[in-house]
Amino acid sequence: MNQKRMSVLSGLLYLSLVFFGPIALLILPSQFDVVDINLFAKNHIGLLLLWILVDLIIIGIEIMLSIYLYRLFKTYSIKLSTYAFIFRLAVVLVMVVNTTFLVITLANNGSNADNYIPLHQTGTYIWQLCFSVHVFLLGLMVVKHNPSLWRYLGMVLLIGSFGYLVDAIIALGNIDNPILNIMSGMLLIFITIGEIGTSIGLLMNKIVMTSLIVRSHEK
Repeated sequence: MNQKRMSVLSGLLYLSLVFFGPIALLILPSQFDVVDINLFAKNHIGLLLLWILVDLIIIGIEIMLSIYLYRLFKTYSIKLSTYAFIFRLAVVLVMVVNTTFLVITLANNGSNADNYIPLHQTGTYIWQLCFSVHVFLLGLMVVKHNPSLWRYLGMVLLIGSFGYLVDAIIALGNIDNPILNIMSGMLLIFITIGEIGTSIGLLMNKIVMTSLIVRSHEK
C-alpha cells in the first residue's frame, strides 16, 4: 500500500471514531446511569449487546489505525512513532479488558452490572492516560517535521493531549476542583479540534507527505 492511500485510509478510520466514539463513551454509558443498575441491565440486555458490538468495532478500528499511523509517522521518527504505537496499543489492551467487563455482565444477565460497569468507566479513564501520551507524541512529530502550515495542527494536538490527562486525573482521583474542571473543558476543546483536524489532514494527505519530508530535510 502506498503512502497516500494509507494516509487516506487512516483519515477515514479517524473519522469513523468521531461517529462511534461518542456512542461508546457518552450515549450508551449514560443509559446505565440509574439507581438500580442491575435491574436496568437485566431489562435492557439489547443495550449491553449494542455496547459490546460498538466497543469491538472501535477496538478493530484502533488496531488498524495504530498500524497505519506507525507506518506513516516512522518516516518522521522511528523512535517517537514506536513509542506512539506502543501507547496506542496500550489503549487497545485496556479497551479489550473493558469489553470483557461488559461480556461478563451480559453472561450474568446484568446481575453484577453494579460491579463491572463502573470498572468499565474506570478503564476508560485509564486508557485516556495512555492516549494522552500518544496524542502528545503525534503532535510533537508534526510540529518538528512538517514544514507546512499543518504543523500548527501539531501544536493543537500537543495542547489538547493534556485534556485527556487532566480529565483522567480528575476522575481517577475523584477531584472536585472548579479550576481543574474548567481547564479540562478548555483542553478537551483543543483535542476535539485536533483530532478532527488530524482526520481531515490525513484524508488530504497533508500530515505526512514524502514531498514535505524531502523539503524539510533540505532545510
